[in-house]
Amino acid sequence: MKRLGYGMILIVLCILISLISFPVSGQSVKKMPFIFIPKLVHPWYQDVITGMNNAKAFLEKTGQVKLTLEWMAPPKADVTQHVNMIESAIRKKPNGLAVAVLDPSADVPVIKDAIAAGIPTICFDTDAPESGRITFVGRTDYLADGREMAKVLAKAIKGKGEIAILLGSLGAPNHKLRVQGFKEEIAKYPDIKIVAEEADNDDLERAVSLTETILRKHPNLAGIYGCNATAPIGAARAVEDAGKSGKVIVVGMDDLPEMIEFMKKGTVYAMSVQRVKEIGFWSVIYLWAMNEGHTVPPFHDTGSLVVFKEQLGTYSKWK
Repeated sequence: MKRLGYGMILIVLCILISLISFPVSGQSVKKMPFIFIPKLVHPWYQDVITGMNNAKAFLEKTGQVKLTLEWMAPPKADVTQHVNMIESAIRKKPNGLAVAVLDPSADVPVIKDAIAAGIPTICFDTDAPESGRITFVGRTDYLADGREMAKVLAKAIKGKGEIAILLGSLGAPNHKLRVQGFKEEIAKYPDIKIVAEEADNDDLERAVSLTETILRKHPNLAGIYGCNATAPIGAARAVEDAGKSGKVIVVGMDDLPEMIEFMKKGTVYAMSVQRVKEIGFWSVIYLWAMNEGHTVPPFHDTGSLVVFKEQLGTYSKWK
């Protein structure tokens, strides 16, 4: 995170602590409805929601604000449905809107509409700075995350062999950047060849099916990279079913419960995790701050960490 971001965060924290320490009596309670629109219904967002609720409880301790947090999730990663969700949110005229961008080309115009309507609007999870959003909360260097996973996989397969990539949702900025970083780094290994690239669209069953097909077509496959929370789990299921655990190295994103189990068994070699609860927490804090006329940083990088099997018992302290 940039130094500017830390400074702004400290200012917000000081304001919050002063409010909670010295609540103002006799003031009416401000009601603030906030709407959050993720990319789709997905278990990864449960920790985001937990962080949101933690922030809600924290702010309401002041006795000066009552928050309503509405979660509007499209059932799948569908661009049209996502845009419709944002348009529906605008019509509700909330005090704040937070959008996880699914496809910038489609989402940016409606995010601009929200801003033009006077709604304090931010991005979380995935960003679109060209939209004019006030701030972004989430991981900011997805290229670096992709490069790191490439290094991990390349080392695990000893710098040679055939590999495949599960691309996630093709329009999602974070997925695209992770894949870009991964491919840039893998290009440094002349004996590693990418033989398959498939879009799983954040769909677990699709990730399983795609991996099964890849394994049949490429019996000498050495590794798989999944660029989202669903892909490596689907890949691991297919690898395990094919009796290739430990022979086909799986690496990927995030730490859903099934991912942890595959890590323990050795089916998944490494994962890159984020501070997901922090994304939800700070998104609510910044929407509140904007309503109160406070400044917020242009972005808040919540970070990432590569985790191996031997770190499963300790990495939660980082989160």
